[in-house]
Amino acid sequence: MDSVIFQANVLGMLAFIVPALILFLRVIKNVEDKLVERKLYLACGIGVVLGTAADIIMILGGVDLYSTDVGYASMILVSPFIIMIFLFIGVNLNTFKSEYAAPYYSAGLGLFYGGSLEFWKLLMTEERYNLTESEAFLIAAFGFGTLVFMGGAGTWIAYGIKNEEGARYAARLVFLYLFLAFLYASALENIHYNVHDSILITIAALIGYLVVSATLFHQAFLRLPKITKKNKD
Repeated sequence: MDSVIFQANVLGMLAFIVPALILFLRVIKNVEDKLVERKLYLACGIGVVLGTAADIIMILGGVDLYSTDVGYASMILVSPFIIMIFLFIGVNLNTFKSEYAAPYYSAGLGLFYGGSLEFWKLLMTEERYNLTESEAFLIAAFGFGTLVFMGGAGTWIAYGIKNEEGARYAARLVFLYLFLAFLYASALENIHYNVHDSILITIAALIGYLVVSATLFHQAFLRLPKITKKNKD
């Protein structure tokens, strides 16, 4: 019960999977009976599968590893492209993009995609480092921010695809996520290697991360289309 894997799994479930479900239920609260139930399940499941696949590629490629020469440069510059490519693949599936309610399904896909990404990332971090409870909490908080960001990103990409500008929307999100990756890397350097003298750097990076993610998600939420029985299909 005290194993690292067990602890990371419990924290990952509480920090990522459960919040992803709660947020998704909030998104579809007023239109759940007007959506296709099978596609709701598919969106969540595909998000988990794609998130796991993206993480495997980044782990095998060593993208998330720290280098004494360049720090977390590879994570900052490479991971946003990998992450957004897999998210775009999921949202662009004909199962979802052909639906008038595509932004709703894409929100769920993005939330569970982000949750899956951060679940495995936290598991690997717990395995590599001897984290204190406060350090694990800080990393989980950044992971929650990623979950929220991906929920908003999936929705925005769905809007873009509807306007035949999906790739352009995804490209813009890549550059926004580059900024977030920089904030995250700055915090990790302080958590693992004490690069900065004060924890205030980590706290400031976390606040910025959460604010940007929440703003993106909230703006996407406000633009969700009205669903009626007439346009359900």
